Amino acid sequence: MLDMRILAAGALVLSLAPATSLASTTKPVPAHSHVMAVAPKVAPADEYFGRMKMSILGITNTIRDTGMREGFDPANASKYYGGLAFTEDAIEDWAQKYPQDSWIPRRAYDLSHEFWLMHTPAADSQAQRCRTLLFRQFPHNHWAVVARTETAMSVAPVAALPASAIAPAKQQQQH
Repeated sequence: MLDMRILAAGALVLSLAPATSLASTTKPVPAHSHVMAVAPKVAPADEYFGRMKMSILGITNTIRDTGMREGFDPANASKYYGGLAFTEDAIEDWAQKYPQDSWIPRRAYDLSHEFWLMHTPAADSQAQRCRTLLFRQFPHNHWAVVARTETAMSVAPVAALPASAIAPAKQQQQH
C-alpha cells in the first residue's frame, strides 16, 4: 500500500514538473509592448464589400442565382449584367481587403463563367477582370489551374445558344 502511494506521488510530481518549469520561464508581456496584429486571412461573414455593400453570402448567392437564371433563359442572360458587375466590384474589394481568403478563387472563377454566358463585349471584359484577379492573387489555386485550360468558347460556345438568342447577342456585341 505504501509503494502505491509513493508511485502516485511520483507521478503527480512528474506531471506538475513541466507546468512549474514553464511558469518560471514565462514572462508577462508589458502593456506598452508593440505587438503587430496579424491580419485575418478570411473575411468575416458580417463584412460588406463593393459599392453595393455585398456580404460574402450575398456575393455567393448572386453568382449562383444568376447562373440558374442564365441556365433557364440563355437568350436573356445579358439582362443580368448590371447585378453581376456590382458583384465583380464586391469581389475586387474583398480581394483587396483579404488577399489570402480561400473563398475568393471559386467565386472569381464562377463569376467569369456567368459573364461569358452573356456573350457581350462588356461581359467578356468583366470575365477577364475576374480571371486576372484569379491568376494574379491565386496563381496556384485549383480554380486558377482549371481556368488556365479554358476559353470563352469552351465554357460558353455561341452554338449552345438557341437560334433566337444568337441574333440579340450579336446585336449587343455591335453596340
